[in-house]
Amino acid sequence: MNRQATLQSIAMLSSIMLLAAGCKDLGTGPMTGVPAPPGSVTRSFSKDIIPIFQQYGCYQCHGGTNNLDTHTVAGLLRGGDHGPAIVPGNADSSLIMRKTSPTPPFGDRMPQGGPYLPDGVRGVIAEWISQGAKDN
Repeated sequence: MNRQATLQSIAMLSSIMLLAAGCKDLGTGPMTGVPAPPGSVTRSFSKDIIPIFQQYGCYQCHGGTNNLDTHTVAGLLRGGDHGPAIVPGNADSSLIMRKTSPTPPFGDRMPQGGPYLPDGVRGVIAEWISQGAKDN
């Protein structure tokens, strides 16, 4: 194999390795990554949202205390001191999305002190809300 062919093989192998590394799960949780295109996956409160709330500490601080209950859809709809945490069908207007963003409208970003929700995880919550925030 000549030098040019060897260099091309090395470049191709390097590209493949970089692509494979980009597909690797970084261990940040089961919900990370790019969310599925809207409408392609029906999100479930019990299967998709509760595990996020458990993993990121929402359950511990907002399980009926601190004037918000994240254990149920009814609790999220009831909300807390600043109104409902979710607006079914409208993730952008939902307080939970705004409070977990890098620039919350008031107070601290949630979960307080971090670790903060990666964009992919926030995307899962947004999909669920946009799909009507069903209690499923």
